[in-house]
Order: sequence, then C-alpha cells, then structure tokens
Amino acid sequence: MLASSDSMASPPLVLPGVLFVGEDERARIVAHTGPAAGWHVPRGILGWSHEVSVVAREALTEDIRRATKIVMPEEQIPPARMPLTAQAAQKSPLVAISSRLAPRLVELGIRVHTVGLDRVTSSFYYLAEGGGEEPVRSEGDLVQAVGAMLGERADNAAIERVLDGLPDRLLRALSKDRVSELTIELAAALPRAAADGTGTQDVDLEGFEKDLAALVGSAEKYSGPAREIANKLAETNERRIEVPLYGEARKVSQGPFDLLVGDRKVALPTYERWVMSGPLTEGAARPSARMPSEPPRPAPRPASMPPMKAATKADAEDALLAKLEERVIAADDKAAATKGPAVDAAAAKKKADEEAAAAAAAKAKADAEAAAAKKKKAEEEAAAKAKADEEAAAAKKKADEEAAAAKAKADEEAAAAKKKADEEAAAAKAKADDEKAAAKKTADAKDAPEKKSDKKDKADKKKAAAKADADAPTAAKTAADEKASSRIDTVKVKKREPEKSSTMTWIAVVLALVAAFAAYRFFLQK
Repeated sequence: MLASSDSMASPPLVLPGVLFVGEDERARIVAHTGPAAGWHVPRGILGWSHEVSVVAREALTEDIRRATKIVMPEEQIPPARMPLTAQAAQKSPLVAISSRLAPRLVELGIRVHTVGLDRVTSSFYYLAEGGGEEPVRSEGDLVQAVGAMLGERADNAAIERVLDGLPDRLLRALSKDRVSELTIELAAALPRAAADGTGTQDVDLEGFEKDLAALVGSAEKYSGPAREIANKLAETNERRIEVPLYGEARKVSQGPFDLLVGDRKVALPTYERWVMSGPLTEGAARPSARMPSEPPRPAPRPASMPPMKAATKADAEDALLAKLEERVIAADDKAAATKGPAVDAAAAKKKADEEAAAAAAAKAKADAEAAAAKKKKAEEEAAAKAKADEEAAAAKKKADEEAAAAKAKADEEAAAAKKKADEEAAAAKAKADDEKAAAKKTADAKDAPEKKSDKKDKADKKKAAAKADADAPTAAKTAADEKASSRIDTVKVKKREPEKSSTMTWIAVVLALVAAFAAYRFFLQK
C-alpha cells in the first residue's frame, strides 16, 4: 500500500500506462510497471470496505457488447471535460462490471472475477466464475490466516511484514496472474460497464481527473527519464540496475509459502518488487561507475532526509521469516543493516516496540469497534423487526376489526332485507287472502237464493223417492193379490177348459210375479 501523494517525502514519478514510482507507507520507493501503472496513486485494497466484479477488457468483444447492450466505462466519461480519465478507462486492462451484468456474462462464457475486502474485520473474498473453467472461491480473515501460519512467531511486526503485498500475491495466485492489486484498484476507480445506467454510481470521476492531472503535471518534465527507467526494468534480468533520478533499483523478493485462507489452501509463489535505493533526486540521474570488485553502495541521501529504516530493518527482521522470504540482498547490505551505535539499535527497538504496541492497540480498537458496530447493527435489526412485527400486528388487528364490522353490517343489512321481504310477503298473502275471501263472499251471496231452491227440490225428490220405495212392496203385493184373485176367478169360470188353458194361466201368473219383483227392485234402487 502506498502513502498518499500529499504525505510523500519523495514526489511520485508517473508515465501513464507505463510507470509509477512512489513512496509507500513503509518509506520504500516502489516501482510499478504496466498498462495500469501511472494513472493513480496505488493505495492498496486492504483499506477497502466493498467489493467489485471485473472482467478482462479483451473478453468484451463486439459480439458480447451487442448481446448484452453494454455501455463501456470510457463511453460514460465526457472526454472534453475529463480527457485523462477517459484515457485511463480505455487503457485499463480490467473492466469493472455492474452486479446485474455479471450473471449474464458468465452465461456467455466470460470469466468474471469478484474481489471484496473489509478493513474492519480484515476479511478477504475472491470468486471466479465462467470462462469454461472450474469456479474458484476463497474467503477468510487475512490477519487470522497469517497468525495461524506464523504460529509462535506471530507478533504484530511479523504479521505486518507478511501482510505486505499479500492481497496482490493472493489475487495473482487465485486468478492465474489475470488479476493484480494494481489492475483491480484502477478498474474499481473508473465507471462500471453496465446496461442499466448505474455505471458511475459511487465513483468520483472529478476527483480522479483532478488527482491524475496533478500527477502528470508534476512529472511531465521527467517523462524522458521515466521512459528510460521503465525500459530498463522491463528488459533486465539483473537484480540490481542503475536508473536515472533514483540512483539504483533492486529487486526484492519474498519466498513462496502456503496460506490457508478460510478452508482453502493457496500456494503463493515467489513475489518480487522493484525498490529504489533513494528518493527522486535530479543529480542522481547517472550514478558514478564503480570497479567490478567494489561492492555496490546506495546513492547518497540528502542530510534533510530521514534514514531509510524500512529497507534495512526489514532485511534484519527477515531472519524471523526465513521460510517465507528469499535472501537476495548482497552480504554487504546485510552487514550494513546490522551496523550502528548501540543507542541507535536501542532507539530502533524502542520504536519497533512502540509501533507493535500501536498496531496491537489499533487492531484491538478496530476489533472493539467492529464488535460494537455488529452489536449495534443486531440491536437495530431486532428493533426494526420488533417494530415491523408491531406494525404487522396492528395492521392485522385493524383488518380483522374492519372485516368484523363489515360482516356485522352485512348481517344487519341481510336481516333487515329478510325481515322486509317477509313482511312484504305476509302483507301480500294477507291481501290475497282478503281478496279471495271477499270474492268468495260475493259469489256466495249471489248464489244463495238459487242454492236454497235447489236444496228444497232435491229434498222433495228424495222424500218422494223414499215414499215410492216404501210403497213399492205394498203396491206389488196388492197387484199380486189382485192378479191372484183374478186367476182364481178365472179358474172358477174356466174350470172346465182343457188342460192347455190351465198351463197358460200358470205361465201368466209367473210372469206377473216376475214383473212385480222387478218393479220392487226398481223402487228400492231409487
């Protein structure tokens, strides 16, 4: 991580898209090269409290852009007002993308890298998906991971040394050198490629343009030496070279080791950086030549500059991390690092102890603040949930009351309607009954005389029939007697008639009896 340009003892040297040389927080003059260098002051990502998803610029072909309707970062920057920022967006090897766009690009076979850090909890997160490769996921607490790896040697100073450059090492190892700390930091400072108009949210483009203009303006007169430095660093296989403005550049290495981040073991290869021997000094453009047998010496430093304790002290402390760092500094530099009066050694030790104590106090404070923030957040969430539950309960109660009131009103209206309907039905029935009775009464009054006369005639007829029925036997008997008497008289008169006449008489008598009996039955049937 580099210190801000305002606090740098040595001004940064930039050649946008080629070189950045500046002082970091450990007082080292560190050089960065490549297309992502020189556009901003690298501050590292250990200070992040957010995440970003990125893809390789070369992966976003014209077909992909059309299919996803991507608006690229440089298309969201007004070039007339922010020319340097627009150039940075065009040259950035990685392109930050919106969170909504990431799943679509994964579907199209683009490798998407997502990186997140939280400075409060020192947590680290990396995820890679798509591109026809297996997903890669790694997350964990970096301080805890380093402490576990160091074991008994895990004091604050040792942890700080291992954390130096660790995010860059992790990103390079996990992404197969496709993502570095410098490239992802630049991509995160620029607009995100998006299709929903959210590319410039949470991005300070005006501040980026202002800072970049200041960097370029201050280093413009050194563009020639800067180009020479970049070429030398890129072409050499030496570990020490002479460079303009800084006198000498040396390659400092950290040895390989395995680090368990969460539940994933990450193999970190040897890590190398170019460090300048002194600050930018115009008179140090060409250090004097030395005999081959003469050991290299650092360029002279102005008397006003503090001694470069960071590099020499780090070399001395490397003995604690022998398995982690590779000794590449010459023997004379090692010896020089251990020289000095006892007073200076005591002062250095005291300062180191104070720095360790301050680091421990800062970590304890950060842990306490993180715990307090977490507790406060939990309490706020609990209060919000309780409030939401109360509001939901009140809303439910109100809804129930309104439903009950509506039901009661509906029941009352239904009862009233039923009562009214019953009353109307009863009234209609009573009216119909009254009308029916009146009609019957009128009909009865009209038919009364006729019915009375009919009843009298029927009674007379019935009485006559009964009398006829009662007189029928008597009449039949009288007729029979009369006929019998007549027959006797006839017998007496015709006593002497032949036998044939007597037979005819008896037949007549029988017929008379039958006729009498029939008349009798006839009257009975009436």
